[in-house]
Amino acid sequence: MQNRIPLEEGLYYHIYNHANGQDDFFKDKNDYQIFLNRYVKYIVPICNTFAYCLMPNHFHFFVQIKPENELIKTLKTNQETNTVDSKTISYRLAHCFNSYTQSFNKKYHRIGNLFKSTFKRKPVKTEKYFVKLVHYIHLNPVTDGFVERIEHWEHSSYNSFFSNSDKFISKATVIEYFGDIENFKFVHLRPFNL
Repeated sequence: MQNRIPLEEGLYYHIYNHANGQDDFFKDKNDYQIFLNRYVKYIVPICNTFAYCLMPNHFHFFVQIKPENELIKTLKTNQETNTVDSKTISYRLAHCFNSYTQSFNKKYHRIGNLFKSTFKRKPVKTEKYFVKLVHYIHLNPVTDGFVERIEHWEHSSYNSFFSNSDKFISKATVIEYFGDIENFKFVHLRPFNL
């Protein structure tokens, strides 16, 4: 079993996963909305969200775990130290994904794992990576050939930067990293490169 990076309060992470085998875990528009509703219920209380993209067979989220004083309001704490255990944070995310799996399996009369494995996580440690990750996540549907233009994919946070939708996105923080909304748009019109 691989050692997983713990999710720690205040830190930034790229959270992602892929469907099991050749399955898709979003088959219609309602599935995307059900997944986002679960995300808002379970994850928004413990994370600031900077970007997301839901694809038919995988997803990406860019989050920051909230500070401990906010986590304590939502998560169980260690009785002796009155602190939140990082395993509790991971469990909350896993619970969100498991809850979606159960509803998906019920809806489509299937059994078994929906996701390939436990969700993956990569720390985001630099400003440059912050900007590149937001761009990468939003560009995913274009890169994978689902749409020709980034704004045509309705299951990402990109369009919410130009509207009042997805109120859980920390738009002001993201725009600050890009400099302004015009530069945000300019960067997203360019091809992604490392």
